[in-house]
Amino acid sequence: AEALKKEYEQKMADFLAAGGVKGKRKAEKAEAKAAKGGSKKARKEARAASGQPKKPPTGYWLYLKENREAIEKAAGSKTPTLVASLAGKKWKAMSDAQKKPFEDKAAKAKAEYQKAMEEWKKNGGGQEEGDEEEEGEGEEDQ
Repeated sequence: AEALKKEYEQKMADFLAAGGVKGKRKAEKAEAKAAKGGSKKARKEARAASGQPKKPPTGYWLYLKENREAIEKAAGSKTPTLVASLAGKKWKAMSDAQKKPFEDKAAKAKAEYQKAMEEWKKNGGGQEEGDEEEEGEGEEDQ
């Protein structure tokens, strides 16, 4: 390990002597991230401040919201991963007729979301950003 460290230090010294800059890639990456919008929390706050409508929940999320307490009791724990796992298994085992009320509510919420999104875009929302609507496009059929 000591020989490898000396070899690394020698190569670094040669790199710096040739005009290289130590930590340049890391600094460039940090700058790119800051230019993109900073931290995740800052992007979330910016989106909320823009007035952009939130995506509606899917049928599964409506089911989970309505049945979380019963699922927590069945799981014997409030651990989110355990509850979500059990809920997912129950959701998959449900028939289409049992899922229908939740999926109907989700479809209605999605229609309202699309109407609100069109209104938001018509009023100048999302001009400086890319088309944010496409971000989670595959999440609708979960």
